[in-house]
Amino acid sequence: MKDISQDILAKIKAGHLMPASRFRLAWKSYAFWLLMLLMLVVGALSVSLIVFNLADFDPRLVHSMQLHKFFRVFFLTAPYLWVFFLLVTLVCGVLAFRQTSRGYRQSLLFITSLGVLVVSILGVAGHLMKINKSMNTLIQRSIPAEFREISGPREGRWNRPGDGLIGGEVLSVGEQEFSLRSFRDEEDWRIVVTDKTQRNENETIIVGDRIGVIGEKTGELVMQAFSLRKFPEDWDGRPPRKMEPHANIENPIMDSQKNQE
Repeated sequence: MKDISQDILAKIKAGHLMPASRFRLAWKSYAFWLLMLLMLVVGALSVSLIVFNLADFDPRLVHSMQLHKFFRVFFLTAPYLWVFFLLVTLVCGVLAFRQTSRGYRQSLLFITSLGVLVVSILGVAGHLMKINKSMNTLIQRSIPAEFREISGPREGRWNRPGDGLIGGEVLSVGEQEFSLRSFRDEEDWRIVVTDKTQRNENETIIVGDRIGVIGEKTGELVMQAFSLRKFPEDWDGRPPRKMEPHANIENPIMDSQKNQE
């Protein structure tokens, strides 16, 4: 029987092949570990920015909007850019881990599941620590205006009056209505409110507030408000707290009605 080992040695000598050094093998493994860790960090930031851009989908959107409008707004304004980055980083991270000295021993399903779990935990932690808020601000200031809606679709989400969503800054407050200048188009809207309009407990509406309105467009630049939510000055879209539907809240609009009675 022919000795296969002799053939292998002959080919090695003929090709002047040299065994890779231990340092080179270790360096290659370290490089793949570093790449995997980098992909985890980028993936976690992507998850955190996804959460940040979806945080304003609170229960009032479903309650106040028709179901088909809600899903249309959701799919048209989802943060697809960060979903794409998340998928890319997961694929690259899994492939990098498979190239390490330990990665080839694990199944692809196990590695992928572990990667999803890690980036999800880190991403939620980044949201709770408001790291994503700082990252979003930095990104929005660094990129051209025409790409801002792709990286941060929240503003576009609150500029869909046909679907019942409009956000802007309060210009004036009157009896059972207030004037709102929209964020993007800077159009002046008349927002009509009633005692059934949902809003936060003990919340007043004053000039300069940034308000998100969920309602129905009833005329040219006129919207009937079903629900109101107040945004902080830096346009943070977090869900409001202590939402009280149909609450008898004291504010300038309701006070004027009480005084007339």
